[in-house]
Amino acid sequence: MNRMEDKLIYIVINEILKEYKINAKWEQLAIPEIDGTLNIDYKGHNERFYVELKKELREFQLNQIFDLANKYKPFLVIAENLFPKIKDALIEHEIAYIEANGTINIETGNILLKVEGKNKKNIQPEKQGRAFTKAGLKAIYLFLTNENNINDTYRELANNANIAIGNVKLIREGLIEEDFALWQNNNELKLTNKKELLQKWITAYNEKLKPALYIGKFRFNDDKDFIQWKNLNLEKLKTQWGGEAAGNIYTDYLQPEVLTLYTNENKANLIKEYKLLPDPDGNVIAYEKFWKDKKTFKNVVPPIVAYADLLDTGSRRCIETAQKIYEQFIDNTL
Repeated sequence: MNRMEDKLIYIVINEILKEYKINAKWEQLAIPEIDGTLNIDYKGHNERFYVELKKELREFQLNQIFDLANKYKPFLVIAENLFPKIKDALIEHEIAYIEANGTINIETGNILLKVEGKNKKNIQPEKQGRAFTKAGLKAIYLFLTNENNINDTYRELANNANIAIGNVKLIREGLIEEDFALWQNNNELKLTNKKELLQKWITAYNEKLKPALYIGKFRFNDDKDFIQWKNLNLEKLKTQWGGEAAGNIYTDYLQPEVLTLYTNENKANLIKEYKLLPDPDGNVIAYEKFWKDKKTFKNVVPPIVAYADLLDTGSRRCIETAQKIYEQFIDNTL
């Protein structure tokens, strides 16, 4: 185990569980896919949990957690931080979890323990790289879709990513600092660790850039239009389906409950052309389209954007659909 994991286990056993007079013992196993086991004694009952240790658990990792939890029972996730959507997904799949802030959610045949933690603990501070700003995320998107773009001129990159030219140098340097790019002998940059870069991009995109692109929520003037959403005549290069709709178009696996649009059209035009009405509780969500393209596939956002949208939902079926998109359209491009 690394230092972060050692400290996390120490906090769980000696600070969080001890507070409730619960004894626990950690044991490492010779099973590569399992971090270890935690034996918990609670009110005369002993339960041995198979444990996954994480600094943070992200949407793209959930399918792996679900598979492990089906194989090793009972299963426990111990993390420094868990986001609400992740907690909901774990609860839905009857997976126990403990957070470093003291939150405990364990429910087995012998143990019922639910505590809402309040003491935030930063076990290992996250380094905030210069590459993962809002502007950086737009540029990294270009690199992930075509890694040759990283060697475009500053002016070309700024124009294609729609960012200020002064950001380009900082973004490139930030990627080098975090081992996502390196200089080659021919004095050109090459992306490295691209799969890890994609996952970090997805996390930062959903946390930083996507909220800044938010336009608003809407509903159709006629409810029947929601069911017949595929018949909507979108202005292809300006407005495209994202989220669950994109998942349906790419895989034919998901029936959308919420429709997502990425657009360069203004709000007035969305209302007029697509017969939408502003509604804070609406089931149509619009975001500003941040990339440029000259052609599009079936009125749908690029696979990487669809993948990020679907992972952000925390829904099992959406995550399964995201995995299908990754396998069919993304994996072999990285």
